[in-house]
Amino acid sequence: MSMGTTTGYRTGMFDGEANLSWLRQGWRGLRFYGRRAKAAIEAGDIQTKAEMILRADQLLDIMSGILATEPSATLGPALMTIYTALRYTLFRANAENSLSALDDFETALALLDQDMIKSSESAAAA
Repeated sequence: MSMGTTTGYRTGMFDGEANLSWLRQGWRGLRFYGRRAKAAIEAGDIQTKAEMILRADQLLDIMSGILATEPSATLGPALMTIYTALRYTLFRANAENSLSALDDFETALALLDQDMIKSSESAAAA
């Protein structure tokens, strides 16, 4: 996919230029799926756990696919690294029915969301 095509895709997907607010909505969706997967493990509902982890993985696919990763980009490549770590955590949660992995997943996303709020507020103040 060419640079113009990916930029056009992102622009069309968000009805204009993608900005930081779309990231927060995606992270909140990931947190929701993680919490549902955790509740399913606690309830012994392995099918729902697998479905929630699959949905989280699919959302990570979408969020990764719309990142700006051209050579001049800084946020996109950094988020790609974070998303890779989140995928590994989901894999561990699924393979081991690990509540601690889902706790790590939740914590990482909460911190990411908080850091983004702080960055946005400091950029707006400047």
